[in-house]
Amino acid sequence: MPVRLAASRSGRAALALAAAGICAGTLAHGALTATAAATFSTPVAIPNSGGLGEPSLAADSQGRLFVTAPQSLGTITGGGSPVWTSTDHGATWNNGIAPTGDPVSGGDTDLAVDSAGNVYQTDLWLGDSAMAVSTDHGQSFIANEYGHTTPGDDRPWLAYSKKDNVLYMTWDGATALDVQKSAPLSSPQLGILPGQTTAVIPESLLGGSLVNNLGNNVRQCVCPPGGIAVDQNSGAVYVTYSKQNGGSLGGGVGVGISTNGGVTWTNTSIPGTGSTGSAFDVEYNFIPVKVDNNGTIYAAWGEGVNIKQDANGNSIATGGVVIKYAYSKDGGSTWSAPKQLSSGGTTTFPTLDVVSPGVIDVAWYGTSATGDPNEVGSGASWDVDFAQVTGADTATPAVSPATAVSGIHTGCIQTGGSAPCSDRSLLDFFQLSVDPTGMANVIYTKGDATNGTTLMFTRQSASTTTTTKGHKKTKAGTTSGAGGTATAAQLRAVYRSIRSF
Repeated sequence: MPVRLAASRSGRAALALAAAGICAGTLAHGALTATAAATFSTPVAIPNSGGLGEPSLAADSQGRLFVTAPQSLGTITGGGSPVWTSTDHGATWNNGIAPTGDPVSGGDTDLAVDSAGNVYQTDLWLGDSAMAVSTDHGQSFIANEYGHTTPGDDRPWLAYSKKDNVLYMTWDGATALDVQKSAPLSSPQLGILPGQTTAVIPESLLGGSLVNNLGNNVRQCVCPPGGIAVDQNSGAVYVTYSKQNGGSLGGGVGVGISTNGGVTWTNTSIPGTGSTGSAFDVEYNFIPVKVDNNGTIYAAWGEGVNIKQDANGNSIATGGVVIKYAYSKDGGSTWSAPKQLSSGGTTTFPTLDVVSPGVIDVAWYGTSATGDPNEVGSGASWDVDFAQVTGADTATPAVSPATAVSGIHTGCIQTGGSAPCSDRSLLDFFQLSVDPTGMANVIYTKGDATNGTTLMFTRQSASTTTTTKGHKKTKAGTTSGAGGTATAAQLRAVYRSIRSF
């Protein structure tokens, strides 16, 4: 089988890729050209994070970094899930601050930062999601136990709209994927109060008769959204989700679109995604979505290959899981063909951010072991794999693959509550965030069910290419057109000038 599209421990991945190490299926969706790889710093453990998983990460305009992770669903402590802060690019972190005012908390968490540098956290407790805000760059938080007024909550995500100065939250409610829009943030405390709520797409656990009666715009499952993103220029909002009946109805990656501030939604899907008609074809595990400063939308996902049903009715990707992405240049009306970023072995948990128009960073957990992540052997060793894609909004993107961190987990990874793997220690995702210097920051979970877990941080420390808005690649050692040696400060200035905020 072809080598995974990431640097191997022996450092031969770039050579393998340059020698046509991209699988035929990838070529059919638009060939990817290999370029030189980034390097990453020595990982740093987040203080007091033992036993935690699925961390979220955000950066503000000054480069401060913020991390949160669920402390334990149903925790009643007088404080919410912790938020950690770093002011030195992740070299050191504080001990974590538990927001006060949300004593029932501890489930799924996420972060967002507004234009004024206020930091928002959502903290699930199933009946609702608590909301917290810090106006002093993560040094203290105030919280509200009831972040919205609709019943039920699972997997909330946050996104900020600079154009409208509002905070959006999406979650899986009792009857629909919901989105809430805050009041304009004339006061940051307005971001933690209930606001305007609308349904992106209704959903039901009932069978096909409901779908036939109400049309295909109903999901036959109660499944969390994949992500939410805002076009910072137009204010358009995009929500991704896994969609059943993808093979016959356009694609397994669904996209909800609102161009009027979340008042109404239209739904489409990315063609060529999913294969069996199950919502779980593309649930390994979420579908991160981002928008660059030109308005191009990017979505990434893990997609099962040769999916079969096991004796317990679980969807098992017998051919492994591959990481793909697609883009739209017309507000989600049409999408590119899916482009495959990984090959060989198996993968799970993609995460995505924009560096600049047409340049994206994608990371995932990957192993050379083959088969479904839930069924790989006990000796399977997992890495944090990374790829920067330039020309990501074109038919012929170039990819810079790397292994960011090796050996972060051993054995299978459970990708769902009923999946056959008993090790759920990594929970459901990790996150990558690009800071104002253009460097990728990654927060991930290291460990396993036997030895326990710890949250770990690593930052991109070097890159051999920079990128202009025209996607012209230059060597990291020179400034574009100058021909001289560039200092680190000069490179940071280049990244600042091209970064999409």
